[in-house]
Amino acid sequence: MPNYLETTRLHAKLDTYRRRVANTEERINAMLEIAEAPYIALSCGKDSTVMADLILRQRRIPCRFVSSGETRIIHNVDDVLNYFKRLTVVEEINFDRVFSKEWAEASFDEQRKAGRRDIQSLNNDNYDGVFLGLRKEESRGRCISLAKCQTKGLPRYTYKYIGERTFYRFCPLADWTYQDVGAYIVEHNLPVLDWYTAFGFQSRTTARLTGDAIRQNTLFWIKCHNPKGYHLLLKRFPELSIY
Repeated sequence: MPNYLETTRLHAKLDTYRRRVANTEERINAMLEIAEAPYIALSCGKDSTVMADLILRQRRIPCRFVSSGETRIIHNVDDVLNYFKRLTVVEEINFDRVFSKEWAEASFDEQRKAGRRDIQSLNNDNYDGVFLGLRKEESRGRCISLAKCQTKGLPRYTYKYIGERTFYRFCPLADWTYQDVGAYIVEHNLPVLDWYTAFGFQSRTTARLTGDAIRQNTLFWIKCHNPKGYHLLLKRFPELSIY
């Protein structure tokens, strides 16, 4: 057993972890009473996987997943998606700017910049709230955002947008650490991306090849674990060969 898994199993026995899970379950219950038609933003990463499992134990709401042409080259997302398809409706929204004919001439930077707002496509008139697996621990910017986006009188880490229609943002895992996330995954035997098995639960993943992903040596990971996919990406974006 890898050392990080042994540590994770020990963490799952701590009273602080147990209290955090119990408090989050109560928070999710309160959040679910606010929105009539919320959905879960599922990225197939560790945080959204844990969040989705916690929510679906209380109420069956849909999951929505944004993918790209290279998504399945990078990670084994279908292992996670298939797990949740047995529990609820999972809708995949694909924006392929990598291998589609319409974007065949776009550079890596051009297609990457065009995809920055794709996540917003998840919100439409069919839904009045979204559950996001954001955690304060991830970055200073995320910590500030979670602290600022809080509507008085609503459960903690709930933000109410008021415009043409009312829409809620729920972030029930905001206080969780990566040790908490890992402990829940191990305790409930949830499927995870192979990346976490290799690098531990403190690591991060993306469903598309971003600049941050490249800086985290994702291309080297693909080269080792999916050589065919690696050569397809380099054929499509020769500029990536410098990495």
